[in-house]
Amino acid sequence: GRPIKLTWKRGRLYDREMTMALCDACHEAGEAVVTSLTGRPKNKWRPIPLATVELQKRASKYLRIGSEELMQKAEELYQQGFISYPRTETEKFRPEFNHHTLIQSFQAVVGEFGDYANRLLSDNNFQNPRAGQNDDNAHPPITPAKAVDPQTIADPTQRKIYTLVVKHYLACCSRDAVGRETELTLRIASEEFVAKGLMILEKNWLDIYQPWEKWYTGQGELPRVLIGSRIVPTSLSVNAGKTSPPQLISEVELIALMDRNGIGTDATIAQHITTIIERKYAEKDGNQRFHPTKLGIALVEGYNSMGYQLNKPDLRREMESECNAVAAGRKTRDQILGPVLSKMLECFKIVNAEVHKLDEAVARHFNKLGSDSSQYRVLQANFTRCGSCNGMTVLKQRTGGGTNRGRGDDSGGNKLLQCAPCSKSFLMPRYHRELRPGVDPNNQQEPLICPICQYQVVDCVKDDGGSYFVCPQCFSDPPEEHGGDSTDFPCTKCTHQTCSLAKGTRGGDVEIFSCPFCASSGNSSGKVCLKRSQHGYRLSCSNGGPNSCQYTIWLPKGAREIVIDDSTGNCNRCSNPNRVVRLLKFIWKPGSVPPHYDRELCACVLCDEQLKNDMDIRIPALNQVNYRRTGNSAGGRGNQNSNAGRGHQGPNSWSSSNDNNSGRPGRGRGGRGGRGANSWGASSADGRGRGSGGGRGGESIQCYSCGGPHYANVCPNRQQR
Repeated sequence: GRPIKLTWKRGRLYDREMTMALCDACHEAGEAVVTSLTGRPKNKWRPIPLATVELQKRASKYLRIGSEELMQKAEELYQQGFISYPRTETEKFRPEFNHHTLIQSFQAVVGEFGDYANRLLSDNNFQNPRAGQNDDNAHPPITPAKAVDPQTIADPTQRKIYTLVVKHYLACCSRDAVGRETELTLRIASEEFVAKGLMILEKNWLDIYQPWEKWYTGQGELPRVLIGSRIVPTSLSVNAGKTSPPQLISEVELIALMDRNGIGTDATIAQHITTIIERKYAEKDGNQRFHPTKLGIALVEGYNSMGYQLNKPDLRREMESECNAVAAGRKTRDQILGPVLSKMLECFKIVNAEVHKLDEAVARHFNKLGSDSSQYRVLQANFTRCGSCNGMTVLKQRTGGGTNRGRGDDSGGNKLLQCAPCSKSFLMPRYHRELRPGVDPNNQQEPLICPICQYQVVDCVKDDGGSYFVCPQCFSDPPEEHGGDSTDFPCTKCTHQTCSLAKGTRGGDVEIFSCPFCASSGNSSGKVCLKRSQHGYRLSCSNGGPNSCQYTIWLPKGAREIVIDDSTGNCNRCSNPNRVVRLLKFIWKPGSVPPHYDRELCACVLCDEQLKNDMDIRIPALNQVNYRRTGNSAGGRGNQNSNAGRGHQGPNSWSSSNDNNSGRPGRGRGGRGGRGANSWGASSADGRGRGSGGGRGGESIQCYSCGGPHYANVCPNRQQR
């Protein structure tokens, strides 16, 4: 007869001498005694109806198809009418589902499906499918919607998925597989040995699920022996082994763990897996197993060292559970929103405070940026001054690539500054033609130093000849107290008060009001924000540019600073439920405004008529303004063509599209001169700019205080105001 292999009941011992002693005792005994022979019926249950998560697991296990590709191909099968909707959590059929009609449609299919369908509908082989636990009350389980020969489906991946769906459905409608399991126990000396066997009596659903599903639990049917009988073993061996680490996680196991821990839904699990691969946190091999990368390991170590251990699914699982409770009607939105937001805010604060732990984890797995000489070449030594050690940095460039748009000899990969004594490296902006050390405009021999971090700034020359400055330290780690955020941070975004390069504004990213020009054209994304340039403060549209929205309001140059902060609120007159208009805080330069103005003023530029009149703030109107760019930033003392006085006009000005060459009044007290035709001033003015009507360049004299026909310094009502 065939030999029977028995295994030691202890399994293993981690003591070699003890194991050899027991083996010697068994050899000395010479024969074994049958102590037990048991048998019992055993069934292998048919599968439950197919939901999305189970389809993803079985496709990965049986077909070696990734979850993202599976969902894409399953959607295509659904759109072609071959299967039902593939995104469902339902694992049970409704009582009214007509299984017989669907199975009968497969009887006409030649081959495996047709033969099994005929068998299923005869001899009482059909059985209603089992019911799983989940039901999304929206879609039925995934079933075939059309009976076809799989070979008629052109796409090979779609063909495999359709075959899996059909086989699974037919297996659900079959009876359980039936077998008998036997267990034989022998004793040799003091040790027991066990053998298990299985005899399959009825395969049933296993017939259609071949070759993927098998039922095997040992050595087949065991011989019938009497208890107490003696058997002489043919061999007795000891096998040495050692522990081994667990295998890398497979996609099947990952999907199961994500589903168990509430990470994602049936519709998003595949996308989450694709995301970690695209971000290089892990790589998937041909056996559908994931290999973590250095970046992924560093990320987990960094998150694990933080207070909330963000690498664990607990926080996400708790939030998903609360959302499901709302969907089921057990809780209300207001009951969960506050606690969830509080916990998320606390988590954010902890992570923000311990973000250095993430840097430390990454540093353990990666070399310092620019330290590998095989990947970086030196462009210029002694490039700029380091703000930490006062030494000189080196300008390097990554070999290969083609990231920069410049076409000079130094174009190629990313550039960086490296300070060897400090072990610090700073990436430079990508798009530029040339990088130059920043120098003091008043003394070309002195470096231009950032007042925040003491690093020498870098002059980035663009393709069009223009340039902008960046501080290496601030560009890499934008200072929040000076307007820094997660985006790029050139000096033009900085809000530092004393730096001549800082052009940012406090609250510059806050919407003052929605852009009326964009709204009139059907674009609701335009928002008017506070901006600052070398020409002064202005309000302009976020969709602005030479060829886009040109809504701009130039603000008075008498303001030393214009900000939006917590002290500024909304304009009660202009705001409504559908529109919010923010107030601006003007901080005036000493002596730059009329006497009746305080040092600071919070006002609305849209509805404060006195501010607009006093400071000559012009609000552009649709179809009545043209954006005009002038060559000079300041007017002269007047000439024979423009008769301009000492007025000052920025590079961008607004003029009426229906001008009749009468000009626009000049600015200033005491009647500054006009700027001639199509300009701000009146057309008749003397060389010093005194307009013909006196006062404001051709306009009548008007009091700042009461509006009367006199100057404010002799206003009889000024004391009363």
